[in-house]
Formats: sequence, C-alpha cells, structure tokens
Amino acid sequence: MTKRPFVLWLIWQNTETRQRYHIGNLSSLDGEFTFAYELSGKRRTLLEAMKNGYRPHLAFRDIHKVYKSNRLFDAFARRLPDKRRPDFKELLQSYGLSNNYTEMDLLRATGGRLATDPYEFVAPIYRYDNHFDFDFYVAGWRYYEGENALNALKVGDDVTFELDEMNPKDKKAVVVLTTQSGYKLGYVPAFYSGFMHDVMKNNGTYSAKVESVHPDAKPQQKVNISVVGESDITEYQGAGFDIMERFEMV
Repeated sequence: MTKRPFVLWLIWQNTETRQRYHIGNLSSLDGEFTFAYELSGKRRTLLEAMKNGYRPHLAFRDIHKVYKSNRLFDAFARRLPDKRRPDFKELLQSYGLSNNYTEMDLLRATGGRLATDPYEFVAPIYRYDNHFDFDFYVAGWRYYEGENALNALKVGDDVTFELDEMNPKDKKAVVVLTTQSGYKLGYVPAFYSGFMHDVMKNNGTYSAKVESVHPDAKPQQKVNISVVGESDITEYQGAGFDIMERFEMV
C-alpha cells in the first residue's frame, strides 16, 4: 500500500484585508518533495487569492506545474531556523521536537514564517472514510475575549464551535468558545471554517480541545485547538478537503 505523505498547506495573507488563502500544498514522501498550487475548490484557494491581489511565488511561476525535488525547495528551506544558532536545541525543545526531527516537522512547528512576507505553512485537514482531524491556532485572538480566558485555559480543555452566518466578511465563519465560561476566543481560520461550517450544517459530529497554550507567543499563536470528528459530506468546495482521499493509508 502507498504510504501517507507528510503534507502542509501553504497559506498567503493579503496584508491589506488580512484575509488568508490556502494557495498550495507541500508534501514529502520517501525523500522526495512536491509542491503544487491548490486549484481545486472555490473557497479561499489560489484563484480567489489571485483575484484579491496574489501573484505566484517567483520560485514557482507556473500555477499548473507540479514541482518536484529530492531536497526541500530552497524557497522553503530558507524559512527554517539556522541549525548553527547557539540556542537551536532549546528551540527544538520549545516546539516539542526531538533531535530526530525532519525539515517538515520543523516547518510545521514554526510555520516557516518570515517577517518579510505574508506566507506560512499549516497542517491540512486529514480525511479518510468518514473521519476527519485537523488542528489550528485561533484566529482573531487579539480582538475578542481570549486574554480574559488565557490564565484559566489548560491543555485538554473542551471548546465548542458556533456558526456566525451573519458575519459580514464570511458567511461560513465559525466562532471558537470556551465550554465552561463561554468566552469568545476568536475564530476557526477561514481556510478551515468552510469545511467546519458544512460539517455542522450537515449533522456531523466533532470534538474540539485545547492542544497547547503559549501565553508569551504572538496573538496568532497563543492557543492551538485540535479537532476530530465524523461527517458524511461527500462534496466540499473548499480548500483541499480531499487531501487524504488522494492517498491510501499505510
């Protein structure tokens, strides 16, 4: 059976509107790296991003090409922390990584963020049969009640989602709330929320918990939420919904 590749979504943010889009997929399998733009779906993917100001990365100019390499593409490798920095081991520990980490592990942990551009890497929605799972950092943290709840939040705490269909910026917006106190922490990021909206509207089931809490991190990386669930949705016009249906499980 074909092995499951390690997949990350490449996200681009419009710096004026602050809207984020899933524009491509980076995968690694048996020492080969692959990058391709996300052309499927109608919501928050490449074509919508291009209508809102995005231009293809200079290292990947052809949006229809599947790029392959036997090492991590230079455009992405330069986003990793320098292994020569004196605090590199401490940095790995801060991300929960061992000395046996891979470049994809580190790219996922750090997001590959640079201060000089609006790109980042995030984990995809994994889906196989009726099961799905994904994790995300709460979006819009600085604008809501997250700081009021932060000291009381613990790893493993349940959170709940609520649809916000009257949201003027996103009709498929999904709010993240603490279960006990009802604090509004923020939102599910838009490149995931279309999927989660459709799951909730179609009687899917889910469980969402606090995966990690980082009080001293930047607002967009304060709290990570993990989600697992089941849904019978067979069609979804969203960002890479079928990512796991493209590959057989190990």
